[in-house]
Formats: sequence, C-alpha cells, structure tokens
Amino acid sequence: MAISSGNGELATGDELSALDILLDGDIDKVMAQLDKVVAAAPSYRKLISRWENQGWSSETFDFSRDAEEWADDEMWSDEQRRFMNWMMSSFFIGEERVTTELLPFAIACPTDDQRIFLASQIADEARHCVFFDRFYREVMKSGTTTISENLAAEKPKMHNEYVELFDGILHDVAETLRKDPSDFEALVRGVTVYMIVIEGTLALTGARFILRYLKEADRLPGFRDGFTHVNRDESRHVGFGVKFLCDAIKEDERYRMVIQDTLSETLPTAVLAFSPNWVENRYDFDTPFGYHSSEMFEYAMRSLSKKLAAMGMSTEAIASPA
Repeated sequence: MAISSGNGELATGDELSALDILLDGDIDKVMAQLDKVVAAAPSYRKLISRWENQGWSSETFDFSRDAEEWADDEMWSDEQRRFMNWMMSSFFIGEERVTTELLPFAIACPTDDQRIFLASQIADEARHCVFFDRFYREVMKSGTTTISENLAAEKPKMHNEYVELFDGILHDVAETLRKDPSDFEALVRGVTVYMIVIEGTLALTGARFILRYLKEADRLPGFRDGFTHVNRDESRHVGFGVKFLCDAIKEDERYRMVIQDTLSETLPTAVLAFSPNWVENRYDFDTPFGYHSSEMFEYAMRSLSKKLAAMGMSTEAIASPA
C-alpha cells in the first residue's frame, strides 16, 4: 500500500506504520521506532516530510489535572519534587540553549535540504521551550510572566558539568561555525555534540525514564502527552544527525576520527548531566522514582552504541561512566 505523503513522494505501508508509532503515546515505542529510523537512514526530504506530518501546538495540552496533582502534598515526597523539578529544569534550559545555538549549524550546512531541515528543528526547539514555560507557569506556579524570567529562575539549579556542556562545549562549537561557516570539521563536531550526545544520548534517555515513571504512576497526564510530542521531535533530530555524520564519513574517512575524538572529549562531562549534584556518588545513586542510576547509564550507552553502528562506527569511543 502507498499513499501520497503530500510532497510528491509516496509513503509506503512501512512508513505509515512508523508514523503511527510516532503518534502513539508510549515512549518506549517512540524510542524503538527511533532505532528503526536511524537504521533506515531516511533522506533529508523524508525527514522534512516527517516534520510536516508530526506538527503540534504547545497550547493544546490540558494542564488542569497536572496542576491539581502537583499541588497535592500527599502525592509527592519532598525528594520526588526536588528531583522532578531539577530534571524538568534541565530540559527547559536545554531547549532554550539549543534554540539559540542552532542557527550557525543551519547556515554552515552545505545543502539546501540540510539547511531546511535544521530550520524546522529551530522551530521545534523554540516550541519545546514554550511548552516548558507554560508548564512552569500553569502547573508549578512559577509566578513569572515571561520565558526569560522563568529561565532565569531555573538556571541556578544547574550544576557545573551541565553548564560546561551547554555554555562551554556546545557554545564554543557554535561560535566557531558562526565565525567560519565553511569549517566542515567544526560542523561534524557540532552535530556530534548536539544531535548524538545531547539529544540522542542524554535527552532521550532522561525523557524515557521520566515518562516511564509518570505513565506507570498515572501522573501529570498533560505534561506526559506534551513531553512525548517533544521527544518525537527529538527522535527526528537525532535521525538527521546520524544520517549527516554517516554521509560525512562516506565522503571522507577522516571525519570518523573527528567524531570519535569529540565523543571522547564530551562524554565524561555529558554523562554527569544525568546526576544531581546533591547525591553522594553521582555515578551510583537511587532515584526517588524506583530506578537506579545504573539503569540510565546502561540505557544511554546502548542507545549511543546503536547510533554509532548506524554510522558505521565502533563503540570504542564510549567511555564507562564509572
């Protein structure tokens, strides 16, 4: 079976099935579908088509029950609130950072298809930031009136490694591209940091564990729905990153070493983005949601290994978090 995808191409039955899964509310299905998308290495045009078919508005989610549940002191322990607030703030601030830093990437991409896809991604990241801003105002009762006020209130909660990853490593490579958009090696490094490490390894893993708990506990249904939409977008972005790096390696084998060196430099800092700075051992701790840090680290490394395999890379660049 095949139908028009709306852009002159035909969508096959397999592609329609994949789209159905990406529109499903089960985050594990979304993650499993990401692996299939990555392995299939869809064209940039198909990734753009997915963006057109998966559009959504941050204003459509009903946060009324979420607000009632968040205010219920019998529903959340102090430690759960603290951990959940820290995790959500990590995403909120991260969405703003990547929205700001992505433009030099889009300018530096050598093809129109790549630039157009990254333009769509900038719009995605901005929408994610608006989604979190709305959640903080309406559910967490932040008392703020602007996105800037909300972000300023949450930024002090971020620890040194988080700041180094976003305001150091990611910002530096974006600045390099801003000054010289023709520096393709810097673009390869930036896509590795952004789409593979930050989005593909950290964000999707953290989201998977948050959403798994909220689904099992049947809490925060409005946030759960919206955050699943956020992660469908992130899955598409990661698919772009894997294809871009795979193409770069095919064009010139030396980029394989650039990717590996970038992973080796970035992962020791990035892996601690999972870890709140108040725990005694940031590599070995229990969360207040019934899972241990080792589960997150293991899931993240398996996820990264699959992306490297799709790019034709070995897993030698993955360092143990312990």
